[in-house]
Amino acid sequence: MPSYLWWPLLAWLLPLAGALGSRSHLWPWWLGFAICLLGALISLLLLVRLPWSRHKVPSLWGITPLLLPLLFLVQALRMPLLNDVSTDPYNPPPLRWAAELRTAQDLPINSAPLNAFEGKPGPLYTSASPVEAITEAHALMIQLGWQVRPSPDGLDAVATTGWFGFQDDVALRVFAGPKETRIDMRSASRQGRSDLGTNRARIEVFLIRLNERLGGAYKPKMQNKKEE
Repeated sequence: MPSYLWWPLLAWLLPLAGALGSRSHLWPWWLGFAICLLGALISLLLLVRLPWSRHKVPSLWGITPLLLPLLFLVQALRMPLLNDVSTDPYNPPPLRWAAELRTAQDLPINSAPLNAFEGKPGPLYTSASPVEAITEAHALMIQLGWQVRPSPDGLDAVATTGWFGFQDDVALRVFAGPKETRIDMRSASRQGRSDLGTNRARIEVFLIRLNERLGGAYKPKMQNKKEE
């Protein structure tokens, strides 16, 4: 292989190796991040050298992986600095299973109240019974590939992210009111100060899909303002 192709190839292989190695538990997540950063630095070097390069097509090919960390940076700037999100931040569902699973290398479980922020997801209200809600939620979690176990007031779960394979802890609480059933959800990261909006998006998508499975009688009340 010509030498001018090695650097673009490394710019692609390093981020893939960093992420897949972390997902496969070959090394800790922070080392995977460092490997990805090295790939980004190579892409940046190729970008700086591009005007003087005699092989512009391979250089352009090697610059492309730089878009991934830039996308992460833009997402981090757009989202609140959060790693634990709940539809009820003042009385969030407890992370009982997470208390057993988290190690000293993981983040400690946040105590209530959690940070409330503009646009946070709200609870789902449905005419379905609590038993039906839990049954459908359990089936949906299994469909999504989550690890699930029952809890005294609903379900506990572990969700794995797609890129680095981070394991996030989820709790779902079902409360039977006088006229309708309320479903609250919590999703929390084990690593990192910012989740880049992952936990918020997970709750919103899950409750929308759960609402569809329950007949769609009510829409999840996704908050557009701070908790009332």
